[in-house]
Amino acid sequence: MNKTTTILPTIHLNGSSAKSLTDDYSRARRAVQEASIALMSVDFNARDYYVQGPSAWTEAVKQRHDLYQHLSDVFDALHEHELHCSQFIKEIRP
Repeated sequence: MNKTTTILPTIHLNGSSAKSLTDDYSRARRAVQEASIALMSVDFNARDYYVQGPSAWTEAVKQRHDLYQHLSDVFDALHEHELHCSQFIKEIRP
């Protein structure tokens, strides 16, 4: 995933509420976390790759790591949005 400047929502009266955005981003973040856990729970063993050649296992390990990293990047982006929205709630309700 290319790292770019994150555009966070502007919370205002004509838009979505800070609470609904916080709740929605939180729910999405937890779903990505569950996906990460599920990925790491997949049976992953070299015996499933050796018949494809000597480099297959090494490449499979790299690809699995890349998948996990993509999920981690999505998790971080959703968390950033969630924190941004929840901070707005804290600022209006000191």
